[in-house]
Amino acid sequence: MRCRASFSIHTHGYKQGGITLYGLEAIQAHNGWAMAITGAIIVMTGLSILSFIISQLHRIIALLDGRGNRKSTQKTDKDPVFNPEPKPQLPPLSDLGETMKRFQPLTQDIGTPFDLTALFQVFAQHDDPHPHLTIRSLREQGYLIPDGNGLFFWKHA
Repeated sequence: MRCRASFSIHTHGYKQGGITLYGLEAIQAHNGWAMAITGAIIVMTGLSILSFIISQLHRIIALLDGRGNRKSTQKTDKDPVFNPEPKPQLPPLSDLGETMKRFQPLTQDIGTPFDLTALFQVFAQHDDPHPHLTIRSLREQGYLIPDGNGLFFWKHA
């Protein structure tokens, strides 16, 4: 016995002036192409605006947090109460012995042996321009000696 299935799709057409329109003809008769293009333009415009907002989100958050006025609240040289702390002048990395002599007394507060993160904080507090590079160079040249437990101490000058 043969099984026979038949499917029929009934479409309801649009009657215009006694003529029934189907498919693309009905779309064209009701300005469907213009509506489709307009819809696509609206969607693309919305996505473009959304991507612009996301790209500028860091500025919006800074504005809401009040960080945008940070420059106006910082003290400057012209303020009468501004007294900058004297900071050691940093020699270039080529003279690591001088760097060790300048920063060794500053690290007495953190104790001996010390952790490199504590040394990094000392360097950062005294505006060393490249604390990671300086610490690495001091280690490579033997000015910072490991004690075997993850701590370091200065080479005796």
